Order: sequence, then structure tokens, then C-alpha cells
Amino acid sequence: MDVKQFMIEFNKHKNQALVKRCFHEDENCNKIIKAHSIQNNKILSKISENGEVLMFSSEPDVDNFISTSLRPQGRKKATTFTGFCGYHDAIFTPIEESDYVIGNREQEFLYAYRACTKEHHSKLSSTFMMKNLQNLVINGQYNDFSSHFDKNKPSPEHIDFMSDMFESHLFGANDAVERGEKHIKWFNNWLDNSEFENIISEVIELDTEHHLAVTSTILIERDLVGNQINNLDDWTIPLAPLFLTVFPQNGKTYIILSYFTRNKRRYKFLSEQILSKSVDEQKNIISNIIISYAENTAFSPILWRQFNRETQRKIEEMFFDTINDFDKPLVWDKSLNLFI
Repeated sequence: MDVKQFMIEFNKHKNQALVKRCFHEDENCNKIIKAHSIQNNKILSKISENGEVLMFSSEPDVDNFISTSLRPQGRKKATTFTGFCGYHDAIFTPIEESDYVIGNREQEFLYAYRACTKEHHSKLSSTFMMKNLQNLVINGQYNDFSSHFDKNKPSPEHIDFMSDMFESHLFGANDAVERGEKHIKWFNNWLDNSEFENIISEVIELDTEHHLAVTSTILIERDLVGNQINNLDDWTIPLAPLFLTVFPQNGKTYIILSYFTRNKRRYKFLSEQILSKSVDEQKNIISNIIISYAENTAFSPILWRQFNRETQRKIEEMFFDTINDFDKPLVWDKSLNLFI
């Protein structure tokens, strides 16, 4: 298989399925824009070098295998998603134009809301792409599915394999989309009624600016001692998402861990097992969480060069090995520290 051609066609299908929708849809909606999930002017401009940040990306390597590594992206494009119209992007003015203040419930709510919408947009777009590809197989449009089939029609066994693969993927994906829609409705209702107390945030404040930024929704599976937080094998049990935001500001770095108030019993371990630790231990735990769970992470090229090549390779391999793994421990590497 020509991996480069595969990636070209994959990205084509991905772009065709990209959702363009305002997640706070009402009578005031106007044109959908490319909204930043991490603030461009306040955060990305701070951590960028020559207008670029580094983000994880999968591309063919020299051996024609797909590899994941940190690659440069222009900060004006990085972390954008088509999940809001121009009118409703102004919802985030309190965090775009004002510095974050620990304990500001509205700001912490908005950081969590942004993380939730960014994740739902990704899940929704991925599901649409899989449905589109499934329909191409069902309708026998194999050439549109892949140029690999221009000369050779897939065998009946290959067709069955592709059909089963899409069916299996969509089973979980459709459920994730339904849950995401429910969470978006909750957020919108609370936002419209200023009920910010429905989100609880635990905050770690580091006394140095570390040039990386995260906006991500994650499903932690186990706490530090192995107690289950989310069971990803049983879809009948409600999930408890954690909304992770990390950014530098005014000589400090803020790590905001937000969750639904209804899930406070599940997340009591944050204060008991993380906030109670030393600063170095907190850095290690959060570093592991970022690499294991948070795809929407931007690194400063300057920060990245501070790691030696061995550490860089370890970080990239850990991201690749853990991002789709299940039932993983909260800490994989007790020496990992992104906050240097």
C-alpha cells in the first residue's frame, strides 16, 4: 500500500466530513467561522515561534509507515474548529479579553465549555466520515473510497471486512455522539441561565510560565491507586468527562481540571491524590495525562528544543502508544515532565 496516497485520500474524506455547525444554535446565528479552541492572540501568540506551534500529527515516515510526531502548524490555523458562528464565538469574550482569575466560575465554565465543544466537533466529524465511507462500500463506489480499487475491485471477503469494521466503529461512535449532544445541551442551558455552579474546577498554579497549551475533553479510566473512574467497556454506565485546560499567563502556568458537579464523587481523587502532592509530582501526573489523553495540545518550538532527542522520541512514542489504548494507568512514566 502507498501510505502517502492513503493519507492524501484519508485527509480528503476527513475534510469532506468536517462539521460546520454552531453548537449554540439559535435565531441569532450567522456565518460559521474557524474558531480557536486555544486562544490565538493571548496564548498561541505567546508560545509560537515565527508564527508556528507544534502539534501531534500522523504522516508517512521514510519507511512508508504511518508515524506520529510533533510537527509545525501556523498558529492562525492551529486548534481551530468550525463549531461556532461569528455571533456566538463572542460567548468566550470573558476568557479572550480578560486574564484568568482563579475561582472565577464564569471563566472556568467557559474553558470547560470550549473543551467540550471542541471534542464533540471532532467526534461528530469522525463519525460522519465513517458513515460516508460505509455508504461508499454499501453502494459499491469503491473507486471513490480509494484509488487502490481503481484497477482491482475488492474481494467479497474484503468487502465484508470493511463493512464489519465500519459497523463496529460506528456502534461506539454513535453512542459517543449522543452523549456529546446531551452534554452540549446541558452546557447551553446552564450558560443561558448563568448557572456556572454546575461545573467544578480544581486548579493548579505553577510559578513559572511553561510554553504549552491544552484544551481537551478526556475520559480518565483509573485514579492513581487503580480505582475505576470511567468504564469504557460498559456503555450503560454514564461517563464522567474531565475538561482539561492548560496555559501560561503573566509569569505563571494554570492547569484547570473541570468536571460536572454531578460527578464530584468520582473526581474527589483530584484533590486527594493530585492537588495534595508536591509540585514536581503534580507536574509528572499532569504530563502523563496530557500525553496519554489530550490530543489538542500545542507546544512551543522553543520548549520542544529543550528536550534531548531521546526524551522527544519517548514523548512521541508514548503519545502514539497510549492515545487509543484502553484501561491505562494514570501515570505511565514517573520521570515524564513537560513543564521544564
